[in-house]
Amino acid sequence: MPSSPPDSPTPILGKFFNAIVSALNGIGTIWIFVIMILINLDVFMRYLFNSPVRGVPLAVTMSIVAIVFLQMSDALRVGRFTRSDVMIGRLLQTRPAIGHVLQLFYNALGVILMAVIFGYTVPFLEKAWLSQSYAGNEGDFTVPEWPVKAVILIGSSCCCIQFIRHVREDFRYLLGYRDNEHMGSGGSSNHE
Repeated sequence: MPSSPPDSPTPILGKFFNAIVSALNGIGTIWIFVIMILINLDVFMRYLFNSPVRGVPLAVTMSIVAIVFLQMSDALRVGRFTRSDVMIGRLLQTRPAIGHVLQLFYNALGVILMAVIFGYTVPFLEKAWLSQSYAGNEGDFTVPEWPVKAVILIGSSCCCIQFIRHVREDFRYLLGYRDNEHMGSGGSSNHE
């Protein structure tokens, strides 16, 4: 059984991608704290001065989607992506080949889903950018729509790449390469 394939990609590219994904996750975390501060400020302003902070509900609504796409690829990378591990986790332990085939199928579907999301978001980003469309009420509070669409593109492309990395690792496992530092179960341990 070979320990590493001859055409293994440069670890530098993997580390660079991991750094990008971690940075996106960090931005999402900071964004969560900013939104929490805004929500609390809005509540206090409503209670103390009967004057809410304008635009908080709209900012929260738009931010939820952006935060999900900023943090999704890192959650997948470190094995915290939402999925049911009852069957796959057990199969990976008792019948690893069957478990990795199922996991490969799951990860391949993830690649397809993220590519579809990316493909369907591109025209919406173009439209939002060219028309300079805004969300909210004119004269009260408006926010441009294109930044959230751009975050969806960035997040879906990073998540697609991460799913591709998982497909590659499962495929390598099935071919007989056992790099334990790169292998995991996509949902319960670390795919690098």
